[in-house]
Amino acid sequence: MTRFDRPGPATQPAAEPWSILDDESASLLGLLDPTEAFRVVAAGVPAATGLEVAWIGVSQEGSGMALHYFQRTRASEPDGMVVPTGYGLGGQVLASGEPRFVPNYVRSREITHQFDPEVEAEGLQGMLAVPIKFAGRTLGVLFGSNRSPTAFGSKAIDAMQLEAKRAATAAAVAERARRAAEVAVLEERHRLALDLHDSVGAMLFAITAGVRSIGEDLEALPELRRRLDTIEGQAIEAAQTLRQSLTALSSSPEEVALAVALRADVRAFEDRSSCPARVIILTDLPPLQPILARALIDSVREALLNIGKHANARSVVLTAAATQGGITVAVADDGDGLAPACDERSGLGLRAASDRLGRLGGRLNVTENEEGGVTFRAWVPC
Repeated sequence: MTRFDRPGPATQPAAEPWSILDDESASLLGLLDPTEAFRVVAAGVPAATGLEVAWIGVSQEGSGMALHYFQRTRASEPDGMVVPTGYGLGGQVLASGEPRFVPNYVRSREITHQFDPEVEAEGLQGMLAVPIKFAGRTLGVLFGSNRSPTAFGSKAIDAMQLEAKRAATAAAVAERARRAAEVAVLEERHRLALDLHDSVGAMLFAITAGVRSIGEDLEALPELRRRLDTIEGQAIEAAQTLRQSLTALSSSPEEVALAVALRADVRAFEDRSSCPARVIILTDLPPLQPILARALIDSVREALLNIGKHANARSVVLTAAATQGGITVAVADDGDGLAPACDERSGLGLRAASDRLGRLGGRLNVTENEEGGVTFRAWVPC
């Protein structure tokens, strides 16, 4: 078995990760399913690399990887077969994070051979495997194989690594798109909950109060009183059901709760100030302890309040990202900038937010932008 050092700049120029997507594979950006992204990329591997057979092992948390998306096989595909970390060629790549190949799989002395029956049934011999990695995470392993002994050269290895990067990028973009759709759905649920509370909830309260008032004047009519009691009870029961539904609609999964809250605050700022505002979530946001999330959200609200009162801004952009072992939220405006002698401690609200973040191990900074305006930047540890 052979392993390789990471290729240098001569074979792999530095570039933004999205640049490896050509026009054809760029269509994957519209997909919301990372598994479909893997399938489409795997289908193009034989033509892109010249290898006869290709497939992908998808990482499974705590259980190695599962094999899927076989291309150009002849025998029965072992779809879904689990390969533990460290076993076979792919398991070793999953463990090391480095590309490896064997010229003849079943004769190699450097790998375990639990999967020889499946390899022999397909007639595979030379096999190359490279990790699919994105942002420090190994998402899986890309396999290519020939039905004859093969000592893979740098051309085949570089081609496989490019396809692995394409697969990783496509899957990451698809996952981000899926997460953005989740946040949008939850925002709509929150809006619906508020509408129900303001409309149906108010009507149920009015019905209950009205029935109770009429009933007080009809003590002499027992049958009518009984029917009104029934209606009142039904209205109370409906109100309880509504409250339960509102609670369910308003709740958010922990992994997207912060993004939902930030978007709601920015939307409220935009509504009350008529200043255009955008939210950009740059990375997946890890869950925070409730006290940390509350402090971060409160500091953002204070920043938006200051912008609304003092900045005379024409636009605002809020960005959030996982950085330095925590989460950073920045609120930037294009307004008048800081007043003389103004810093993050000049206002009582900002000073309180800064002190609270500091007690929790976080920080709040306020800086003027070179092009004008101010950026509030809050960070809390995960």
